[in-house]
Amino acid sequence: MLADIKTDLAKIAAQNSARYDYNEDGFAVSPGPLLTAEEVAAVREHAERVLAGVYETGIAPRNNSGGPDIDKHPAYIEAQFPQDADNVIAEVLHNPKIAQWAAKISGAKRLKVWSAMVLKKYPSADGKATIVGWHQDGHYLDKILKGRALNVWIALDDVHEDMGPITYVPRSHRWGRKYSTGFFDQDHDRQRSEMAIPEGETWEEVNAPLPAGWAAAHPSETLHASGGNIGSKSRLSLLLNIGIDDFEMLPDTYFASRAEDERATPVIFDQTA
Repeated sequence: MLADIKTDLAKIAAQNSARYDYNEDGFAVSPGPLLTAEEVAAVREHAERVLAGVYETGIAPRNNSGGPDIDKHPAYIEAQFPQDADNVIAEVLHNPKIAQWAAKISGAKRLKVWSAMVLKKYPSADGKATIVGWHQDGHYLDKILKGRALNVWIALDDVHEDMGPITYVPRSHRWGRKYSTGFFDQDHDRQRSEMAIPEGETWEEVNAPLPAGWAAAHPSETLHASGGNIGSKSRLSLLLNIGIDDFEMLPDTYFASRAEDERATPVIFDQTA
């Protein structure tokens, strides 16, 4: 039974991978796992450690909304720059399958990680506390960088429809609009009512459920959100924030201060030489 469920999840992810194009639709799903089962297990274990406040390097991540008192964790937790705290997570940033896939879909000649996060959604009966609002990453990135960027979201658990997978609005990256709606605004219906859609375009929502080890990616202009986790277990993920080609970090930001730190912000793909 569990094998059948796993097979169905992989089938849905493969169909989305074949159907949706990064440049045309504003998001892509990997055609298979980018991490092996062994790599997923290792990264998952170390992500849990970081979120529980266990830092093998002795260095804390930039922030962590989890902590050692797991019983008091909020429903949604995240740690930014977990690569500072953990060697396994630092190493996975260099995984060649991730870099090669991100370069292929985006057409990039050079990719540089400028931030990373581990994220966890705990389940609840109504899932309200783990809803992520409709937003474009550009709403935040305009204060951080200049140029092209993409996010790669890697599932460290099987993420089924009831666990709050990422939801995309196809072609929204082509609308030429900058919406002010945000990540932490959980009223999807109200957000949607406040967003004007260009003439000739339609609002369509596509969920991207993923087996563990698979990934979804999108440029900073794409509208996306996620529902709450009403499944039977928590879901864990790794998010890589990546700059493309000759993007620039804006000065006087925390991220710019880490730009020359190879451990924190490595170049993971480079064909410019």
